[in-house]
Amino acid sequence: MYDCHRVHVCTWNVMSTQPPDVDLRELLHLDNEEDIPDVVAVGLQEVDAKPQSLLIEYIKENSWVKLIQAYLGAYGLVKLRSIRMLGMVHLVSVHMRHLAHVREIRPAFCKTAFLGLLGTKGAVALRFCLYGKSFCFIDSHFAAHAEYTDHRNMESQTVSDYITFPNCTAQKTPQKILDHDYVFWLGDFNYRINESSENIKALCSGQEYTSLWQHDQLLQSQSKNLCFVGYKEGPLSFPPTYKYNPGTNDWDTESGKFRKPAWTDRVLWKENDIKSETVQLVTYKSHDQYMPSDHKPVSALLAIDLHESMTKIEDPIDWKIDLMSMPWYGNEDGLSVYVVKNYKTYSWDWIGLYRVGFHHLWDYEMYEWAVGDGDEYGENGCAVLFDCLPEEAGHYVMAYYSYKMEAIISVSEPFEILPPRDEDKDPVDVQVEQPQQEV
Repeated sequence: MYDCHRVHVCTWNVMSTQPPDVDLRELLHLDNEEDIPDVVAVGLQEVDAKPQSLLIEYIKENSWVKLIQAYLGAYGLVKLRSIRMLGMVHLVSVHMRHLAHVREIRPAFCKTAFLGLLGTKGAVALRFCLYGKSFCFIDSHFAAHAEYTDHRNMESQTVSDYITFPNCTAQKTPQKILDHDYVFWLGDFNYRINESSENIKALCSGQEYTSLWQHDQLLQSQSKNLCFVGYKEGPLSFPPTYKYNPGTNDWDTESGKFRKPAWTDRVLWKENDIKSETVQLVTYKSHDQYMPSDHKPVSALLAIDLHESMTKIEDPIDWKIDLMSMPWYGNEDGLSVYVVKNYKTYSWDWIGLYRVGFHHLWDYEMYEWAVGDGDEYGENGCAVLFDCLPEEAGHYVMAYYSYKMEAIISVSEPFEILPPRDEDKDPVDVQVEQPQQEV
């Protein structure tokens, strides 16, 4: 059991660029295999939103989401959802060991540009419950330019008031952002620094960032209870994240606008029960090695103590591995046996066979419909036959998907599928030795 669960939150305004050909593991906190996060949330802003790009995404996944999830999937993190609203893209993934304890995954969005008619600014959000605690992750992009502080304050309040999540059983009414146990708000908030460009750059060159905090518009507004009331943030002990010449770590000289440096990109969090203090900040930093955009990405790693609630979740599916005639072989049938406990099955429930390291819910190798009245089988269990198992050998898991809960509610222990036995191999895979002709 881990001392605490790790939540890694990352935001990046990518300036309509394509994913760079660089290693993203440090950005996603995957560079230490002994400290892989339990939850990762990534919010992107200014993703290419040209009509042809959006049309392509009806056919295939967004290139940024595909690349980021490929990294996360390689380390055992499974995508819960990815959400897009024009240039905003939001991705949340949970480690496979926690997947069966995730419930009530609900997306939402809020437009704030042009009186709420356009989605160029606003927020996309995802909420879910994990071990009985509710989490809400919000990705926002607010109005630009130094003189629009009041407008940004108004946008943050609009998002907080407007976004609701229907069909959450924990609440009789649609759940709002502040109803959650844990809220993580990330994005390009576009707040600027009320100081001259020369003074900002001079203080940054000496790493005297604390001298700039009193001039930061977000911190000023927050101190007056004009925005993000009750939210916490780590110390801004890294250089302002905007604006740079793309491809460099040099302040803006190429745009012709000579924008003042600013901490536009932020990660904040709020704990509903402030007395519990279960959230602890581990790191809060920018990542200046990533240079394709005029913004630098920012990440926060937070540790949360969920031990008290973890003991309350009981696995509703008992996978009877010892009754499944293991080992399984490729191209043969596999009989899955399980017992249902304290769960009312539904006729649209199904069981997926996944390769270990799968990336998202629909990344199964195959699936079969579960036994509709499985809760009536009691100690004898239920049996589902997987017809013609995958030919590729490796380690797999079975996962039970609840149609009513819209979530995977149980994952089996990993097991191995062996290569097909010789008589079961497809003819194209069998190398037939050709008789030699006499010379």
